[in-house]
Amino acid sequence: MIYVDMQAYVERLVPMVGEVGKAKIAAMEEMGEDTILERVSTGTSIRTLMKEFDVGYKLFGIWLDSVEGRRGRYEAAQHEAGHFYAERAVDTAQKATPEDANASRLKVDTDKWMASKMNAKYDTRQRDVAINISVNDLHAQAAQLLDNVIEGEAEEVER
Repeated sequence: MIYVDMQAYVERLVPMVGEVGKAKIAAMEEMGEDTILERVSTGTSIRTLMKEFDVGYKLFGIWLDSVEGRRGRYEAAQHEAGHFYAERAVDTAQKATPEDANASRLKVDTDKWMASKMNAKYDTRQRDVAINISVNDLHAQAAQLLDNVIEGEAEEVER
């Protein structure tokens, strides 16, 4: 639900968050959803945004859910942030020098981890595949396949 009248939107929030929370959410609305989500997509952490607006996870979640479709747009921005972190990891690795190799390695590893959390495409962990084979199941499958075999006697054929 998109509110044309900001006053009606703010009044709807009063019972949920009180006057202080209402003022904090109004400040977020003043900055604008597009600006906030653009910052998310370019690597600004939610924690940083929450500090700027002096809100916690609950108020941030209320803000996300206060407009229909906003949470989905937020998740898309996080997905894009994965690309940002992956690109930054590559840039850091390419600019590393022998003097700052250890610090650069830490930055690259951190950015790779962030990219994998924001976008599953960048999750490079090896996945173990477990395969369980039951001999009884194999016998049952073979019996099912042989069920269609015509019974009779075999004839010997000369070549």
